[in-house]
Amino acid sequence: MPEELDALIIASDLQGIVGHEQEQVEEAQKLLGEELAEVLSLLFQIHLPDLDPDKVMVCLCGDLYTDLTKRGASGNPLPVWRAFQSHFGFVTGIAGNHDLLKNEELAELESTSGIHFFTNGGTIMHANLAVAGIGGIIGRVDKPNRMREIDYLEKLRNILRQVPDILLLHESPKISAQGLPGNPNIWNELQNVAELLVCCGHVHWDTPLVETNDGLQILNADGRAFIFTAATLN
Repeated sequence: MPEELDALIIASDLQGIVGHEQEQVEEAQKLLGEELAEVLSLLFQIHLPDLDPDKVMVCLCGDLYTDLTKRGASGNPLPVWRAFQSHFGFVTGIAGNHDLLKNEELAELESTSGIHFFTNGGTIMHANLAVAGIGGIIGRVDKPNRMREIDYLEKLRNILRQVPDILLLHESPKISAQGLPGNPNIWNELQNVAELLVCCGHVHWDTPLVETNDGLQILNADGRAFIFTAATLN
């Protein structure tokens, strides 16, 4: 953890609705990610009172929208981004295949201070960390947030050449040796990578963290939120 950060939050696939039972009106319901941002802020105040919220980086790996009336629905995740930005210093991330942003919503994300949304992939520097991201998944290009496999893998190779510290993907690699589902071609591209934290989602892993001998770490955050703080080593 660099000195510029007090904590790192990583989450993905927060596809849920939160509402109080006594409040049945639709306006009382919030996306799960909105509630999560508020709850994490309260937990930090209680359990980590010395932590500076402005020195917290949030990494969102996509699929932050849901609709209770339609399974697998796609829609606007902007309220989740707004919620995390209101509580923490810096929010970055990518779109999942169920995140749909209109032009004005995308413009808000791209212009809001304290947010970096990886629209077309790439790498940024924050808190002395090189953070990269590729949104969407491999699939039919006539559907939202999908790209041809050849284009996705080429973009992934270009980013890996930039040697990021953290890479945000929506689609997880498939690691057959451990029975973890995902895309085998993404795993192939990561074979010669060292000292990198890959954060991903889209499919669920019973074992969320995989580490290799070269220092590659893959963290599957599907339906989860992870909080990292610096450890004191004696």
